[in-house]
Amino acid sequence: MTKFQFLKNEKLPSWLPLALAVLGAILYWIQAVGYAYTSVSNLDEGSYLIKGMFYLNGVYEPFEPYGPLTNKAPFAFIIPGIAEYFFGAGLRTGRFFSIFLGLLTLLGTWITARRWAGNWLAAFTVWVFAFSPMIIKLHARAVSEVIIACMLAWIAVLVVGEKRPLWQIVLGSV
Repeated sequence: MTKFQFLKNEKLPSWLPLALAVLGAILYWIQAVGYAYTSVSNLDEGSYLIKGMFYLNGVYEPFEPYGPLTNKAPFAFIIPGIAEYFFGAGLRTGRFFSIFLGLLTLLGTWITARRWAGNWLAAFTVWVFAFSPMIIKLHARAVSEVIIACMLAWIAVLVVGEKRPLWQIVLGSV
C-alpha cells in the first residue's frame, strides 16, 4: 500500500475544498494587511489617491491644461478617489481599498476556476494567490493594477462558462 492510498479509499467531506479556500483567503488577507502596514510608499500610490480626490472634488478635471498629468484613463484615479471620499483621505484608505479589491479578485478567480475545473482546483488557485508574495504585495498597494485585476476576474465570472445569461455577457463586455 502506497503512502497516499488512504485518499482513494476514504471519501473526503464535500466542504473540505471550500474550507481550504477560505483558509487560503484568510492567509492572503493576513499577509496583505502586513504588507499594507510595512511597505514603503511610492510615487504612484500618492498620485492615484490625490488625483482621484482632486477630480472628485472638482479641483481639476482629467486632461485639463496645466493640471496634473493624467497618463492613464481617468477611472484609474477616480476609483481610488471614491474610496477616499467615503472613508477619508490617506494612504491607509487606499491600501485597504486595494486589499478589498484583491479579495474580490480572489473570489472571482475562485468562482471561475470552480466553474471550469471543480472545487479542488478552485481551492488550489486560492492557495496560489496566498503563496505568491509578489501578487500580495501588489494587491496591498493603492495602484491601478489591482483595479484591473479585479475587473478582469469579474469579467471572467460573468462571461466564461456554458449557457451564460445575456445580461451577464452584456455586463461583462461593458
